Amino acid sequence: MKNTKKLFLQFTLFAFIVLSFVSCSKNDSAQEEEEESEKLVQAVRVEALEKSDLRKFIEINGSVRAEKSTSVFPVIQGKIASSRAHLGSYVKKGDVIAYVDPSVPGSRYALNEVTAPISGTVISIPLKEGTKVNTESSIVTIGDLSKLQITAYIPERYVAFLNVGLEADVMLEAFPDEKFKAKVSEVSPVLDEASRAKEIILTFVENDQRINAGMFAALNLYLKEFKDVFSVPTSCIVEKDGKKFIYLIDNSDGKKVRFTQIKTGEEIVDRTIIEFAEESRAFIDASEKASSLKVVTQGFENLEDGSIVNIAD
Repeated sequence: MKNTKKLFLQFTLFAFIVLSFVSCSKNDSAQEEEEESEKLVQAVRVEALEKSDLRKFIEINGSVRAEKSTSVFPVIQGKIASSRAHLGSYVKKGDVIAYVDPSVPGSRYALNEVTAPISGTVISIPLKEGTKVNTESSIVTIGDLSKLQITAYIPERYVAFLNVGLEADVMLEAFPDEKFKAKVSEVSPVLDEASRAKEIILTFVENDQRINAGMFAALNLYLKEFKDVFSVPTSCIVEKDGKKFIYLIDNSDGKKVRFTQIKTGEEIVDRTIIEFAEESRAFIDASEKASSLKVVTQGFENLEDGSIVNIAD
């Protein structure tokens, strides 16, 4: 009887140990599965996929100059006896700006007037009093500074986009935090054979007294506008088997991603205009009606279609 009781106690203890072990194993297994599941959740960054307007542009350089300027030449050779022009002074058409002495030793002293052919500001006086001149010597340069323009040259590959009226943002070194507006007013009908570039003239939309002729201008010339289009960061586009894809957040639960095929268009700075392939249209149309789509912009390298993600702030 004692042996039977002893055996029963031993069996009960053994059964308890086994059950405890199994229970712990199940708990450990469940915990491991939960931890493994958490490891599979990828943290990502996203942005709303919305339609917007984009403009294709090129960066070029140009020079600010007076819209109208002319160099003034004497009508006779001699030497500059005196000058009435001063750098920056305003002269009217017909004003005397200098006298040229055409006489030679032994001849009668006489002065020849040099007059301004246009009204404007004296922007250059290359020759000083006493300098010998002829009919090809520029005495002063007069410019109409009330209207300034920019001369720039466009590479041949962009010539097809050129037309009068194109808009541009102008940046000047003297005012680095400002953008001035300009429009193309003239386009040369020919290309320069040496540079394979076409000259264009841009006129400032508004006159600004701070802008000076001779300034260096950096321009963003807008060649084409795209209205109401989808665009994504170029870096988030994935290429697979010759096709292009992006990862979109599936709006049905907000945590699954959809590997979505796209067609790419123009690349503007760091963004690419996209359209959705026919295979993706049903999903896109349904999602657009429900809420805004989100495209994964960072953390997509290890994702697959249907992956669970956490959206990082």
